[in-house]
Amino acid sequence: MKSPAPPRRLRAFLIGVVLAAVLAFFLFVVLGTTSNGSGVGGVVPVGSVAPNFTLPSVTGGAPVELDALGVRRHHPVVLNFFASWCVPCQKETPLLAETAAAQQAKGSVVQFVGVDAADKPADAVPFIQKAGITYPVGQDATLRVTANVYGLNGEPNTFFIDESGVVVGHVIGPVSKSQLDGWIHRLAGGG
Repeated sequence: MKSPAPPRRLRAFLIGVVLAAVLAFFLFVVLGTTSNGSGVGGVVPVGSVAPNFTLPSVTGGAPVELDALGVRRHHPVVLNFFASWCVPCQKETPLLAETAAAQQAKGSVVQFVGVDAADKPADAVPFIQKAGITYPVGQDATLRVTANVYGLNGEPNTFFIDESGVVVGHVIGPVSKSQLDGWIHRLAGGG
């Protein structure tokens, strides 16, 4: 015996649910994973050109412009996003500061750039001083660069950018000494 056909309303409802699910899946897959290099639609992907930005310096010096410090000078860049209130950043930042100072003392071409996200200068400056940071740090209090350009929603995040401005690596969360040493070796031309 043949099973009775579902009522018209139920059939229309089920077709609508299926179509909505297909549309939602399409939007998630196509739009959610597409990035135009500006961070819109997701985190700036490895293999894309690192979006340039200019931010005021946390310490009141010259504005911090990524391209002026990196690609225009043909320098690779370690770009770190952090905040003084971020517990993993409190552990990671002294490692970055120490490594940057050692690289500078060796005459390395690798440039370090920091972006202080969603912080007050009154909190950021003492944090930077305590960590021993001597490299440029931009103030991104409104998250214009952190969230809108780079697509980040947490700290720390570190991007490794080659001398032509291409993102070759990205570490989400605190970078370890071995990771940092490995990336610096690669950025400096060691393989």
